[in-house]
Amino acid sequence: MTAAARAGAPAPASEAALASRWAAGLAAPLRLEDGRVLRVVFPGVPGPGAGPDFRGAILDAGGDLLRGDVEVHLRASGWRAHGHEKDPAYASVVLHAVAANDLTAPLTHHQSGRLIPVLVFPAQPPGFPPPFTPPCALACRSGYLPGAALDRLGLRRLRIKAARTAPAVAAFGPGQALYGLLLETFGGTANRAAFAALARAVPLAHLLEAVAGAQSRPLAFTVCLEGGAPEFGLIRAGLRPMASPARRLEAAGALLAKLWPEGAAPGFPLTLGVEATPRSLQVPGVGRALALECLVNAVLPVALASGSWPEAGCEALLVRLASPGTYGRLRRLEGWLAAGSPRPFTSAARLQGGLLLHADYCSRGMCGRCPVSPA
Repeated sequence: MTAAARAGAPAPASEAALASRWAAGLAAPLRLEDGRVLRVVFPGVPGPGAGPDFRGAILDAGGDLLRGDVEVHLRASGWRAHGHEKDPAYASVVLHAVAANDLTAPLTHHQSGRLIPVLVFPAQPPGFPPPFTPPCALACRSGYLPGAALDRLGLRRLRIKAARTAPAVAAFGPGQALYGLLLETFGGTANRAAFAALARAVPLAHLLEAVAGAQSRPLAFTVCLEGGAPEFGLIRAGLRPMASPARRLEAAGALLAKLWPEGAAPGFPLTLGVEATPRSLQVPGVGRALALECLVNAVLPVALASGSWPEAGCEALLVRLASPGTYGRLRRLEGWLAAGSPRPFTSAARLQGGLLLHADYCSRGMCGRCPVSPA
């Protein structure tokens, strides 16, 4: 669709709604009005009151690395209408994100001489939640129990994760693959990419050599990780104290020391068997919820992809693991599936099934065609 065609598209109700979409992440691919492909490395942090909407964004515009601020408007003409063109507070803006480009120009001008690329927000996928009671809710009210379908979806999601992990297992071995996924999990939403880069820069084999003979292996692991972490631009603002990079690296050091004790080879941990429980991964700084996340998102995919555990054993473990709790985006789906039965996401497998259901059906306009909407 051309810029001119998009200019007449209906705009969202508010700039706040657009800002929320930007902060939540836009689905790729994205293309600027000047034709370049845009990749959002970091969307920035919300600006404090007056000034650009987001500060400190990092963007890749067709290979050009852009660092600066992002301003959001309903229409491109809002830039001049709001006086931003001559305002020095907007001289660091590197992206003008709009719902509609009513000026049809590929760039926005600032009096400093900066030519700012324009991004038109992509059309949102079919609305979720749907404006009607979905078939899954009607079926559950009539006595249908979605548990078996959710189990199947959860196991499918595990196999998808294993398939994505397989190239890393083949290239670097199951130990390094597991170590990388564990650090990604510890990084959380804010620092996932940075912790993954840290795992590549400080590989497991190097770590095990560095901490050999240390009096305190957890401390030695932590010091090695912290030594390589600063160069990756860790995000600290807005995080809970226990989720801060320093606390997470300290907890990661304790877990690595437990999984790979003195003399261990950098392979899949011999300390972990298919009978593993969340307690197997619990160390200071790692509670039950984070231990479950590590099992589901790191240990099981690598164990399955590498053949370290039999497939039947991996599936059985996922089914018997308790759920860490429902994610916010699944609250409405949980209400529908619980219309005539107990809470649906009672196990890790069923929660994973709910996540796949939401991603592949609910939020893609596939309502009524999913595995929990029986004919």
